[in-house]
Amino acid sequence: MKTAIVIPAYNEEKTISAVVKKAKKFGSVIVVNDASRDKTAVFARTAGAFVINHKVNRGLGGSLRTGFDAAIKKGFDIVITLDADGQHNPEDIPKFIEKIDNNYDFVLGKRDLSKYPFVKKIGNFFLNLLTNFVTGTTLSDTESGFRAFKASSLKKLKLKSERYEIAAEIIREVGRNKLRCANVSVSSPVYRAGVGVIDGVKNFLYILKR
Repeated sequence: MKTAIVIPAYNEEKTISAVVKKAKKFGSVIVVNDASRDKTAVFARTAGAFVINHKVNRGLGGSLRTGFDAAIKKGFDIVITLDADGQHNPEDIPKFIEKIDNNYDFVLGKRDLSKYPFVKKIGNFFLNLLTNFVTGTTLSDTESGFRAFKASSLKKLKLKSERYEIAAEIIREVGRNKLRCANVSVSSPVYRAGVGVIDGVKNFLYILKR
């Protein structure tokens, strides 16, 4: 099956080349350049990615939705998302593909949080608990950005969020559509201080609103 690897990117010129070069071994890479002010787009294209440029910054949610639309229109069978900052190891991609091949609709990467700040680990635990309770899922690490979708199942998801809320919204839609889902363990080569506990709380409140 054909695999698309969607990477949202904003001012990631320091890491995007290495991420794209590793990821393209496992599929076609689509980088959504979210109006970066640096050379993210140039470096991504040079490394072998198909680059889509946003004229204005639309946030993580907007970037992922742009990437999803492109992957579906191009007829890919599997769509994988990972971050541009190097915190995800593309070498873990075959684990996701194997699960999708085994008829799962959605696969979520479960990070090793042992080296993460204590407040991040506690926040992650309670957000998982609440998110699963509301959405009817039983997934771990619901804020993880390393995911895989069967394209036919991705088409069923009604995603609207523009920013970080996309993480929780995806889980909500997975639960609403009763998709067959699973976790796979992934390595976390580096810790990047990105989405904080407050963002996680906002994500949870967003799915309550939905």
